[in-house]
Amino acid sequence: MSDSSAIEDQNEWKPKRRQTRFLARHIVSSDSHGFIGRLYDLGIVSLNFDTYEEVCQFPDCKYAIDSVQWVENLAYRVESLNLAGDLLWPKPVPKSFKEMPVSRYQWLTIAADVFLMRYVSVVDCALLLVNQIYQLNLPPRSCTVQKVLKASISAELACHIRHMFEQQESVRSERNARIHHGFERDFTDDDRTFKTASLFNDKLNGMVGTDIYGRNIDVDLSFREGLVNLQRDFNRHVREIEKQLDRLYDLLSDEFEERFAPLIAAATHGMNARAKQRPPA
Repeated sequence: MSDSSAIEDQNEWKPKRRQTRFLARHIVSSDSHGFIGRLYDLGIVSLNFDTYEEVCQFPDCKYAIDSVQWVENLAYRVESLNLAGDLLWPKPVPKSFKEMPVSRYQWLTIAADVFLMRYVSVVDCALLLVNQIYQLNLPPRSCTVQKVLKASISAELACHIRHMFEQQESVRSERNARIHHGFERDFTDDDRTFKTASLFNDKLNGMVGTDIYGRNIDVDLSFREGLVNLQRDFNRHVREIEKQLDRLYDLLSDEFEERFAPLIAAATHGMNARAKQRPPA
């Protein structure tokens, strides 16, 4: 074996420097876009009704109130990504997990599952909002990206939806692998040791020894390493989805106004009289 080959083999077993210093957290903004505020303002008209059957008698009110419901669902789902953030940036970091219902390793597993499930469903909720604004009348269970793209939506919106779906593909694939196939991601550079040591140190009688790299077992250090790895993914993905949603709202805002204007113009009920006045850009 050549000297260079020997050095390469040694480097394969040499651990990278652990990153355990917490990253700056990005707080997800869920309802700052003007289109959401516009719909929330229109939603005040719902106070004039006691039942949904009454709402359905007025096409303009129904369109506005239904749109508010679906944009609220989307905004709430985006906001819920901060639940995963709370798990990834615990304040304070628990010093002991003896009295906790989960181990350090299980904490990371739960945090990853919460983020993956809720992040992937953001695009699903966005499709439901598109379904409402464009009045596609697809049943929620049938509102898939394939069916929305085949429906009568603008070419620009269709291109953006494809982009959102493609950008989310890596996360969606991991979600499917974890939820449907039972695969788990690695949180650290030696997850097998971390998982076992976390169980023994957090829930049983403790464990000492070394990991595969010969380092003394330190479950707190491994826990922080896992958190930082997840923090990095979290920050990157939520920044992406915020930009994507801002563009989506821009596109849906114009379509909403085009559909809402003739409805409010034809209304004779006198409710929400200023609704036809679109706020200045």
